Amino acid sequence: MLGAFFDDSGTHAGSPVMTIGGVLGTEPQWDVFAVAWEALLIEPLPGKRPLKQFHLSPCRAGRDEFENYSLAERDHLTYLFRQVILDTGLVTVAAAVDNAAWDELVTGDAAEQLGHPLEFLLYKCLNSVSDIIKWRKPGEQTWVFFDEGIRDRVEMFVCTYLQNNKDRPEFANVGFAPVSKVIALQAGDMIATETFQFGQQWLLDRENPVTNPHFESFRWRDISP
Repeated sequence: MLGAFFDDSGTHAGSPVMTIGGVLGTEPQWDVFAVAWEALLIEPLPGKRPLKQFHLSPCRAGRDEFENYSLAERDHLTYLFRQVILDTGLVTVAAAVDNAAWDELVTGDAAEQLGHPLEFLLYKCLNSVSDIIKWRKPGEQTWVFFDEGIRDRVEMFVCTYLQNNKDRPEFANVGFAPVSKVIALQAGDMIATETFQFGQQWLLDRENPVTNPHFESFRWRDISP
């Protein structure tokens, strides 16, 4: 059985970009991931207290559990957690929407068909997961988990998606859980946040967006649709 774990970013009012990002892997991969990720939470850096969770946004900003981290320490810690995803060989999946363009272009009948941009992002990510499994693990199925925080907004859509896409039998079931308690969702948070921050830079300069070096490691992989 496979497992896919997704989180969202930029779903707050006034956000210029909305994203969903996540990671897909096999059961053995998730076993390796869990050991490495938990070890970093217990001992993130020499002399630092254990972390309750790794949350990329406050890490970048130096907030919450990362208040006593220097910029260099936060950058190094991001690198260490990023490497867990890369070394484990997890597939990374993400989708993003330019909210201003969506509001301008998706109107009338198109708005009724496409629904909320968050639903569109879910549709794109679920399709990507299905296509990846068809290509890399044909005949296998996956559980898909999302952040509990968006359950009230997307649960009905996800159930409808599964009912109406019988040609995509790759999905065994869907669940929701708190990011703080499911470390695989923390990896999803990293992908969602990196995609959100890259999306903001892309809006500023679509030809040459400033890319965080950590995101570059995900962006050009063959297993990063």
